[in-house]
Amino acid sequence: MDEVTTMPSDDVPAIQHIVQRKLGRCLLRLQQYERQLKVIAAHGELSGPADRLHTIREQKIACAQKKTMGMLVGMLTESFLTLPPPNEEESQTEADTGDQIWFSYRYQLEMPAEHYEAMKVALKELVELRNELVHHFLERFDLWSESGCQAADGFLEESYETINRHYLNLQCWDKAMDEARAELASFMQSQAFEDALIDGIRVDGSVYWPGSGICRCLREAETKLAEGGWTRLEAAIRWIGGTYTEQTPKRYGCSSWRHVLHESRQFEIRKSQVDNERTAVWYRSKVS
Repeated sequence: MDEVTTMPSDDVPAIQHIVQRKLGRCLLRLQQYERQLKVIAAHGELSGPADRLHTIREQKIACAQKKTMGMLVGMLTESFLTLPPPNEEESQTEADTGDQIWFSYRYQLEMPAEHYEAMKVALKELVELRNELVHHFLERFDLWSESGCQAADGFLEESYETINRHYLNLQCWDKAMDEARAELASFMQSQAFEDALIDGIRVDGSVYWPGSGICRCLREAETKLAEGGWTRLEAAIRWIGGTYTEQTPKRYGCSSWRHVLHESRQFEIRKSQVDNERTAVWYRSKVS
């Protein structure tokens, strides 16, 4: 008895089901990629007053959820991926936020110029591939013909390899960001971080004078001891020594309180003759 092969009533090639499965595999991988992109976009950088950081972070997470893949890739190439700085020492500018505690961090992946440009091109092509799969796949391939399905099958195999390669890259970058976050968390629990945050003493020993603890103490002494707008340094030293014992010039790399006044450049200084042997030093905060 001869075997009879029955074709589906709508003449759909059997391979079409394989194409459907492979298309779904590509789209699922793209969704995984987009979700990972949103994590990097939401957590790659944060800046703001310390008491508003949680709110700012929640806003960034919500904002990232609304971004398209093209927007997310743009954020990735503009903020996360970066070229080496032109000079060995990158210049830093610091905004004077007064007595407000301001916190800021950014994670970046530095790569050579040729790799950076190649990555930008590859990511642009990935976005175009995503749009092709989501919006134009049925226009490009006739899935109701055997030859069309075979062409689609080959295209989907190559597409998945491309998407998966990008996804694995992104996983590596995210892992590096996780490791950096762990190092940051460890640093934030250290004495060095407390020195930097509270007293303006950086890890390298330099001092951010406008927000330094010792300058805050000198300003506070002004509010209690000023006479005619000027505060006698000798009186301020006695008051600070009894109130903030840990605040000493040596801690900030200075040899004396006069050295602090000169080095910080936060105060005006004048001298007056007390008697034939002594000279009194007075100071007041500079008006910005």
